[in-house]
Amino acid sequence: MDKYNASASASKQAESAETLTTFMSLAKDIHRCDWERLLKKTLRELGFARFLISLGPARPDEKDPLSGVLTTFPKQWLEHYCRNGLVEIDPILKHCRQELVPYFWSAERRRARGRSRRFWELREQYGLRNGLSIPLRYELLRGTLSVAFDDVQAAEQTAVFDPAVSQLFMLVPYLLAGIGHQFQNSTPERQGLTPREMECLYWASAGKTSWEISHILTRSERTIDFHLLNARRKLGSVSRQQAVGTAAAYRLIAPAGGRPCYSRQR
Repeated sequence: MDKYNASASASKQAESAETLTTFMSLAKDIHRCDWERLLKKTLRELGFARFLISLGPARPDEKDPLSGVLTTFPKQWLEHYCRNGLVEIDPILKHCRQELVPYFWSAERRRARGRSRRFWELREQYGLRNGLSIPLRYELLRGTLSVAFDDVQAAEQTAVFDPAVSQLFMLVPYLLAGIGHQFQNSTPERQGLTPREMECLYWASAGKTSWEISHILTRSERTIDFHLLNARRKLGSVSRQQAVGTAAAYRLIAPAGGRPCYSRQR
């Protein structure tokens, strides 16, 4: 019996070591296609064939809510989501952009009322009845790692003790490290910002209005708006907030709180 237990323990240790090695590979700087392929394989092996990973500005783009999203959720559901503007009532999105604790779908579905209840009912039609969403944070960006459970994982009471769910939480820091590399690798395509535009974005990230930035930089408010508008265009952003989040993710501006060191333009 002792030999059997020792063998089982050794097998579990080897399996854990292999899982950790895979997670560490996701944190490395590798080609995007290879990284996405490895991520899908890893989640599938954990038992989560249906997943959604998003990371973006605090306020999502309502015209294209799936921009930058990596997912294996049913295509029909994604089309329905976009076509009917469900981003406006999505309780998962709202939770993950405001909170840090995990979000179990079944518990929230039971408590839902009104439009939120309708949202959950629609998801069920596409096989997304139960699951878990983990809030993600990277620089100024916010998002979620969402996975759909199989029927055997239906109740959150059972899911909490599922080893695969524990591994999912362990995966998060490696996932974010990998996402960080992917952002950095894309930076060369977005380096058209001038020092003044980056400085305006920095102060905007600190919550300053155009009027306040104009006094800080001793420029007119109209000039500040001009720089911020140019920055938005170059970053392909639809709002100032989205431009700030994108610039921070690509590390084109310093984190808010420390004085920027961009070269002066007069």
